[in-house]
Amino acid sequence: MINIRDLSLRCGRCLNFMTLTEYAPRDGWNAYTFQCDGGSCDPLASRTVVEVPVDLDEFAQKHPACGGGCSTR
Repeated sequence: MINIRDLSLRCGRCLNFMTLTEYAPRDGWNAYTFQCDGGSCDPLASRTVVEVPVDLDEFAQKHPACGGGCSTR
């Protein structure tokens, strides 16, 4: 199982951490988009997309209404 909230991603340009900004379901996959927190990097140039197989996506399974993109409270 993969829980997207357990990952830490760093920007390859400035090494600041990245924030989860978007979720999109795809055929058999869940795509999570992250953007740099540093503020100095172009969001389009520094964004990262992580794709997780649906059957291994623990976070999306726990939050099916939003695919993991909603609050965990």
